[in-house]
Amino acid sequence: MSFEGGAAVSSTLITFLLGLGIVFIGLIALIVIIKIMGAIMRAADKKKPEPVKTSETQAVKTEPEGDLNEIKAAVAAALATMLGESVKGIRIVSFKKAE
Repeated sequence: MSFEGGAAVSSTLITFLLGLGIVFIGLIALIVIIKIMGAIMRAADKKKPEPVKTSETQAVKTEPEGDLNEIKAAVAAALATMLGESVKGIRIVSFKKAE
């Protein structure tokens, strides 16, 4: 009787090395593909023209949007909730822009 274990071990070793090689080749290919896609996306971002700012978008609005009475009511309700008081006890005199 002869023992043919050497052939089985070499076949298993070859299969293992081929599998390991394929996995690493696949990982390296993914890295290369991701780097190429990143370069393409960076080039595409550089080619986009910046939107032209008009005088309307550059102007700073000094008036709050919406009805001033609604804004006062909302601020008074928020303060009343925070302070635990009635809304009737809160009087808003003026608004100033916070910096």
